[in-house]
Amino acid sequence: MTSKKAQRIILPSAWELTEDAEYELFSLSVPTLGLQAVKALAERRYQRSGKGYRTVPVRSLDRIIAASFPNIIQTARKAWKDVGTPWIFTTEMGDLTDLPDLIKDWLLEEFGDDFKEEVEPTIQKLERNAWQWGKSINYHLLEKPDARSFPDFRFQVIPHYLAERFINNPTVKFGDRDQHELTFYRVVRLEGGAELISWPPQRVFSGNQNEAYLSFVLNFKLQTVPWRELPLIYPQLSVRRWIVEPFKKYPYRGATVYVGDNRRWLDGERQPFRLMPLKLTTKGQKPQWPRAISNLLELNDSPLPDINTLTLKPGYNWSAKYIEPTGIQAAIAYDNRWGKEPCKPGVSPRDLYSLDRAICDRIEQGDLPLARVGEAPKIGTDRNYIWGKGESKSKEDKTPKKRQDVSTVMLRPNIAAPATFRLQESAPQTILILWETEKCRDALIEEICETLDLSPPKQNRSSPTLESMSTEAQFYTIEELICQGKYGLLTIKTQHVEELTQKLDLDRPGVPGKNRQQKRVHLIEERVLEIADSLPKPEGLSGAIVEIKGKNKFFPRESDPKLAVRIGVMKAGYVNQHINPLTDFTKERKEYSIDNPSNRVQRAVSDLLRQFGVLPVFLIDRKKDTIDANLWLTCFYVLRRTRKTGASNQPSTIAIVVRVNPITGSVEMTTLSLFPERGWVPYSVGLGYLVHEKWEPNSDAHTTEEDSEELSSKEKQKEQNLLNRFVVNCLRDCLNTPIANDTLPRVLFMAEAQNARQMLTWLRNPNLPANDLPNQCKRDMKPEEIKRLWMVRLRVADKGEVPVGIVKDSPGSRTSSAFRWQGVSDEGNPPLYFSVRLGLTTEKYPLKKSLSRLDNGEGSAANRRLLEIAIVHCPGIDSDKLADFVHHLRSRWPYFADEVSLPFPFPFACLAKEYAVSARDIIESDSEESESEE
Repeated sequence: MTSKKAQRIILPSAWELTEDAEYELFSLSVPTLGLQAVKALAERRYQRSGKGYRTVPVRSLDRIIAASFPNIIQTARKAWKDVGTPWIFTTEMGDLTDLPDLIKDWLLEEFGDDFKEEVEPTIQKLERNAWQWGKSINYHLLEKPDARSFPDFRFQVIPHYLAERFINNPTVKFGDRDQHELTFYRVVRLEGGAELISWPPQRVFSGNQNEAYLSFVLNFKLQTVPWRELPLIYPQLSVRRWIVEPFKKYPYRGATVYVGDNRRWLDGERQPFRLMPLKLTTKGQKPQWPRAISNLLELNDSPLPDINTLTLKPGYNWSAKYIEPTGIQAAIAYDNRWGKEPCKPGVSPRDLYSLDRAICDRIEQGDLPLARVGEAPKIGTDRNYIWGKGESKSKEDKTPKKRQDVSTVMLRPNIAAPATFRLQESAPQTILILWETEKCRDALIEEICETLDLSPPKQNRSSPTLESMSTEAQFYTIEELICQGKYGLLTIKTQHVEELTQKLDLDRPGVPGKNRQQKRVHLIEERVLEIADSLPKPEGLSGAIVEIKGKNKFFPRESDPKLAVRIGVMKAGYVNQHINPLTDFTKERKEYSIDNPSNRVQRAVSDLLRQFGVLPVFLIDRKKDTIDANLWLTCFYVLRRTRKTGASNQPSTIAIVVRVNPITGSVEMTTLSLFPERGWVPYSVGLGYLVHEKWEPNSDAHTTEEDSEELSSKEKQKEQNLLNRFVVNCLRDCLNTPIANDTLPRVLFMAEAQNARQMLTWLRNPNLPANDLPNQCKRDMKPEEIKRLWMVRLRVADKGEVPVGIVKDSPGSRTSSAFRWQGVSDEGNPPLYFSVRLGLTTEKYPLKKSLSRLDNGEGSAANRRLLEIAIVHCPGIDSDKLADFVHHLRSRWPYFADEVSLPFPFPFACLAKEYAVSARDIIESDSEESESEE
């Protein structure tokens, strides 16, 4: 039996190379004449149509060239901008005879619709004989190259090298009894390390013996670590689920098809079997293969599967298990546009243990030159329930929990009611219910009264209002209900939504726009004005709950009006929360109630309270946390970019700082433009400011790193300076603003690396100061202020930047606490920490300790990813103690916590993006499932 002590150490799957190896790399540059011609073509398209960028859209070409000649280590995008810069680096030379034809077909597909007459002359300048391999270079894995000689390839070469070494022995056994034997093959990727995938797909059962098919995906990624010179290798394991049922018509636009072959497509040479991800394009309404690759394979007498054939049989020509795959095989990756998921995502902790063991076995056998880096003993204290845990129930007891015992704190009336009415700036005076069904309306009224401990409502009056949106003038009523409670009074108004939430009429004659997206922008702007004119004028702090159909009810997807509702209701003066109806209809149009409707209603009400900035007190318990509550809790978060203006003192990247007073429970926020005029504003007021910003379409926080490539270095530097100064001003204001008495407070400042490092460059690993503040902060602060400032950098596990971890000597176990990662930092530097969160309410039935995902497709993986904590500056407190406190802040969020990964008060900052929206935003695309799901 495993001891408790053994379960308190985490083994990070973080490795370092133990021996050097030499690579010979070959380069290929774009011929000067062809380069100039394609650049001119891109420039002309931009000037005439305003489409795309002025530069060559090389990203789409890179995907095609990588799939066609899959021995490429790296491509350089600047190669299509600067003459003489190598474009491709590869481990071996190949026949380039068909390369000009490949690029020609790409040009026709990329530019042909706009410039058919001009593409052909450009193609003529891509001379067939001008493409020549350059001189090879020798590359050592353990040596950081001189940037003046050639790029730093380590982040692609080392994962590539390890992947090749790994598949020399490609079989890995999973399961408690090693009963699942998977064979891995290479997947062609240009970025994000090296990817392997198990093939053929494995069948698993998921609920009522439904069949699903999946593959395990293994990524080797090289990552840098704070306070360590040499990067580390992080193997990451996930699942990719496949669609096997026939499509009703065609695969949806952008579906990703993984095509396997044991021939190189550019020159037809034999190679080990590997898979190439290809996204289907569309012509009209019909999907098609990328033109360049399709033509290339037809030229080589090995065409891609016909789309109609693939539609009927998405699992195309899969090889049998234990049989070496040959020829073209194909599979379509599942994403949520397909509908109901075939099985749950994620691997189990037992699967992570199996992979870790396989790596260790290969190290012992001499197949992998790796060594594990450090281990992480538990340093955290047990969970402290500062608002009480509530009484648990036995599994046999099927009665609903008492409200004071539910796990979501803001559903407990004894906590939610006093918290809601405690502070004037967050106490709502009016809640407006915009309803479509009486059932939803009545359930919301009942839930509001129960949560806020209000007496049953009494109708005050009904006021007739002219319905301006109807084709015929008709009247409806706004009901006003006065609700009195022990802690305060609330007015509930109810109004039928009428046409305000109906689909956008894209087919209406006369709507401006050449396509659905352009028409959508006009219709959203029109609907926003209609909504703002149709709602009653708010009195005091007001919020609205809007009943609106789910996104699957709107087709085409551009007709979804939710964005217009969000913006319009907010511009009318109401923070607002959406709720889907509590009933639905079968295909036979029979109405039925959804499962667990009370949960949907509770979420809507509690999410509205969150937007008011309502918090219970106290947020720091001095006895349990052993930390003085005289501490501002603050965080910095980048939202997205705005359209460029002529203002010289305003960055186009908008970031917010949120601060919370843990004694009074007040939540405030500010931005760089708000701070000079208003300072800090209540959270709900700040949300209203966001909706009025002129946002750059589709520039959310996840794209800021890519967008920053389009900024000049001068513009980027200016933005960075402005935002650094903004952060310092916010911190100094907090340090000199008392919390509850005249004693000057401490401040805890947190920022997440992936979100903020493009603007706060000192958050990057090479720049992160150790036991000190960054120069950008301390040079403008007084010594006395510096002594009261704690600074913490966090890093989430997205993009494989944080290793996975297994519990030492306990295969398949789960744990939760704060852990100190020992042996990773270079000598003299502080340690790093990990936080492993608690289980979520959605993880009630996780896979058992002994089970692999391959044993059960239905159970939740509940594989909790690590959060990296770097204590940058902590005068007056031990770093272990501060890391533990930050870990406990992850469970200090009193609302529904299914998506919480960052410590409090980050959820306020992250969810502010609900209002950082624009009518010009392209409707969300349900892209291929994330492979980093827990």
